[in-house]
Amino acid sequence: RVSGAYKPVARRVKPVPGVFPEDARVSRQFPEDPLDSLPPLTCHPPEFVPSMKLTQERMDGLKINSDGFLWPEEEKLFQHIFSLNEKVLAFEESDRGTFREAYFSPYIIPTIPHVPWEDKNILIPP
Repeated sequence: RVSGAYKPVARRVKPVPGVFPEDARVSRQFPEDPLDSLPPLTCHPPEFVPSMKLTQERMDGLKINSDGFLWPEEEKLFQHIFSLNEKVLAFEESDRGTFREAYFSPYIIPTIPHVPWEDKNILIPP
């Protein structure tokens, strides 16, 4: 269900054939192996302890096991993984961020200058 208006025709962006600029390419590098910095997981995860960012209300809002498919230990493991990685969650606009520049170069959207035009109206005889 769409709860907003679509983009008006006046704001439509049409792709233009051309060569993608070399300085707009995104470079991706891995300065370190990201798997090396993952914390080890336990076979028996602890009970969820709310924190400043990941509160009980937010955890309930994630609806981790809403259909009852997971076992209780699997649900606790899922909550434990969320607790370990709570820095990557953005619940508010102020929490949003970008990728670290050590891994990805800044994303540049190339544009071209243009002059708006308008066709003449076709005259319809009376």
